[in-house]
Amino acid sequence: MKSNLRIIGIIGVVLLSVLLAVSLTGCGGGGGGTTGGGGGTTPQPQILSGTVATGKPLSNVPVYLKDSKGNVKSTLTDANGKFSFDTTGLTPPFYLRTQGYGLFSYTDQQSGTANITPLTTAVVAVANNGNADIYTNPPSQLNLDNAKSSLRAFLSPVLQKYGVQNTDFITTPFDANGQGMDAVIDRILISVNSTNQTIEVKNPFTGGTIGTGTFTNGSVSVSDSIDSNEANSLPQSVTSKKYFAYVKDNYDFPEQGPVMVDVVEGNNGQISVTITATEGDTGDLFLIYGNGTRTSNNIQFTAAVILCSDTNPEGTGTASFTGTIGSNGNITGTFTNTLSPNDTCKENNSNIYKGTWKAEDVTNASPTNIAGTYDIFATPKEYSEEGPYPLQITQSGSIINVSVANVSVTTVSGQGIVYGNYLMFRLPVIVCHDTCINGVCPDPEYATFFGRFDSGTNIITGIYGDGVPAGDRCKAPDYDRTKRTVAAKGTWRAVKR
Repeated sequence: MKSNLRIIGIIGVVLLSVLLAVSLTGCGGGGGGTTGGGGGTTPQPQILSGTVATGKPLSNVPVYLKDSKGNVKSTLTDANGKFSFDTTGLTPPFYLRTQGYGLFSYTDQQSGTANITPLTTAVVAVANNGNADIYTNPPSQLNLDNAKSSLRAFLSPVLQKYGVQNTDFITTPFDANGQGMDAVIDRILISVNSTNQTIEVKNPFTGGTIGTGTFTNGSVSVSDSIDSNEANSLPQSVTSKKYFAYVKDNYDFPEQGPVMVDVVEGNNGQISVTITATEGDTGDLFLIYGNGTRTSNNIQFTAAVILCSDTNPEGTGTASFTGTIGSNGNITGTFTNTLSPNDTCKENNSNIYKGTWKAEDVTNASPTNIAGTYDIFATPKEYSEEGPYPLQITQSGSIINVSVANVSVTTVSGQGIVYGNYLMFRLPVIVCHDTCINGVCPDPEYATFFGRFDSGTNIITGIYGDGVPAGDRCKAPDYDRTKRTVAAKGTWRAVKR
């Protein structure tokens, strides 16, 4: 059955066992080694590597590197948030970004370490007059020395608490294991505002602000310093849980999910919550933060999120969740979503949206074997289901390699992770009827697929965020008449053959 769905991929994708490397510009990394005949040896490759983390490792995240001449490379992080580039033949400085998450980094070194975290994002924002996005329009010069020293001074009480006061946020290697520098980005939230030229540090377990500053001549001018009491209120050790969650409203609309939820418990039952979701316009991943408490088997938290289809693209909302933790570790409960007064949920024509939610604990769950050949179907926003396409999954422990062949017999490949019966993987595909850009259809970025495998039926069902690149959009069914576009997301299912 032929589909009108545009599923395209990057030609020449090379699938590695633990790392997917994709060159978008034909400047793919060359290997080292020896030459044949009487030629001697070739120079050793120049390798730039690092860790992508936000207090937890960000696995399967696309990382893009641009050199000073505009050459671009990309790769995916592994299960531990690690990545590496062969920079042989490229010209530093290098500008780095993640797809989604809004993380950036920079280095003027040919090889070594260049981490990508909220701390590196803050450093480049301080050095670049508050604008963290040094990738889209790279500055001609970026002096990080003042930015690093002033940011370290601003965060000094927190850095001392976790024993990393002399650490270089960009060039010091680290593991996303909850210790050292990873503890810092796990225990505080850093946000930069380029419009207001401000930087803010919050306690993610209480939601309270513990420090603020402004950007001044490549440094942080502190307006509210972080004192020792505020630093000491942050937990020394934490307990982390991972869930996959669904929400169901009270208005007979379909259940939504799964999405990934991380809950970190600190002092006195205080919890910070991170929801990993997909953004509507581009399908990119982003993080929703919340905080609350756990008392015995009861849990409650609030998060800045809109769960319904709202009428105001600029609207804001806050959701309050309450739940009960069962003997199996799973959570069931209710939510109330309150939107700003000038916004309305289309589902119930109100700015108050209510329903139920459930979350399955996969923290220590053994990965289910989901390897096999499937027929995959996709339902883009406002469209009927389209497909099938052949989907191949191979598996080693919790790591899966995924490939899909489209109607043009082009195969695209990606990688993911299995958590119990749940999975998340990334593929460089556009899974909608896209608009292209001024008649040109650019290569896709990475689409994100969340799903749950039902061992009784051998069917995977879930949601996806599309891989449409910046400037591209997903067409609505009436686009030819109205030029209307829709959110870059949808649902999918895969039936095992």
